[in-house]
Amino acid sequence: MERLITKDDYLDWIYARGNSSGKKHSLEKIRKLLAEFDNPQDKIKVIHVAGTNGKGSTCRFLAKAIGNKASCGLFTSPYMVRINESISINGIDISDDDFKAYIDKLKPVVEKLDEDGFHNTYFEVLTAIMFLYFYDKKVDYAVVEVGMGGTLDCTNIIKKPIASVIATISMDHTQILGNTLTEIASNKAGIIKKDCPVFVYPQKDEAMEVIKKKAKEENAALYTFSKDEVKVNELATTYNEFTFRSYKNVKTKLIGIHQLYNASLALMVLDYFKEEFKLDENLIKQSLSQTTNPGRLEEIHKNPRVIVDGSHNQEAIDTLISSLKSFTYHRLILGFSVLEDKNHAYIIKRLAQISDIIIVTSVDNPRAMSIDAIEKEFKFYGKDVIKIADRKEAFKRSIEEAAKDDLVLWCGSLYLIGDILKFKDEFIG
Repeated sequence: MERLITKDDYLDWIYARGNSSGKKHSLEKIRKLLAEFDNPQDKIKVIHVAGTNGKGSTCRFLAKAIGNKASCGLFTSPYMVRINESISINGIDISDDDFKAYIDKLKPVVEKLDEDGFHNTYFEVLTAIMFLYFYDKKVDYAVVEVGMGGTLDCTNIIKKPIASVIATISMDHTQILGNTLTEIASNKAGIIKKDCPVFVYPQKDEAMEVIKKKAKEENAALYTFSKDEVKVNELATTYNEFTFRSYKNVKTKLIGIHQLYNASLALMVLDYFKEEFKLDENLIKQSLSQTTNPGRLEEIHKNPRVIVDGSHNQEAIDTLISSLKSFTYHRLILGFSVLEDKNHAYIIKRLAQISDIIIVTSVDNPRAMSIDAIEKEFKFYGKDVIKIADRKEAFKRSIEEAAKDDLVLWCGSLYLIGDILKFKDEFIG
């Protein structure tokens, strides 16, 4: 058996698992893997969170609050800079030593299952590490974000979460999840379990009907809210303030009006469980004000002002552009790249309408759209484009182009934003 020594060896091994098992997707592979370890996922109190956009923010709001009174695991994806970020307890990422130890533990079983025709992918192995780690560390609760969809996502191996949470649903990953909002909603609703409460972001009618039907079938009490219940007090460039039901003057560092709705979804869950979580209103509000979410409408420098945002689908780009209205600037300097399987035609059209200088670069991903193809789409809207394949050089150029009153925005792919967060300090300190 191949021996892994350095952290890079371990990363190479898990990345080499790939994103596809080469056969029809099912939970059978991870079910067999976790059964070898006595099913740790069934011994943890889990809040399971699905959705197209906003699920990461919602997870972080929940984990921050719960973690103020208990040991709370958090599983999110994709990570921004280091794989360790995907798995954390009370804000502390899994250590390199623990990460390597769990791969050592899983590797022989994973490779035996390969031989038997049950290939666990990168994300399935990462999910298995997470469940084992949280169980061994005896977390009181775990907030677990769905990777993609719901029904057949490997996190859905959970039999009975204490709650299911569904953030906003829109069109994304259509080649996998379905070509209509109804199909996608049906997939997301797959996390609803028998007799477990479900908390739902206000959805379009066709999506909400699917969720309500599934909740009724599972005898799952459903809780939702209307956007009219969210009263905006202030939308600023460094924080939002809002009132939701009995929670007055709630502040959050996560900017953009969409974060008020994500925070309200989290508030519904926290209020429902506040006695179990030993939380009072003040601690809940304090927790929401402390929550951060790297790479999502995040300001990483002030002069020039530089914002990064992982928006990579239609709804997220619309939300980003709406959020930019809170900022005052002379010119918008756009840094951009995107994956081929995203709705790039719509994204590029919307961004072309608001950008003064456009810099396009590449993404280190086999699904990346070529910079020549991106340039061609921007030029269709009469835009000049600066093409720089090297991401570091492209980012450096965006800083050099910016005058004091300009705004630099990098968006289009979470993979791109992750790279920028790795090397930004080389250029802007």
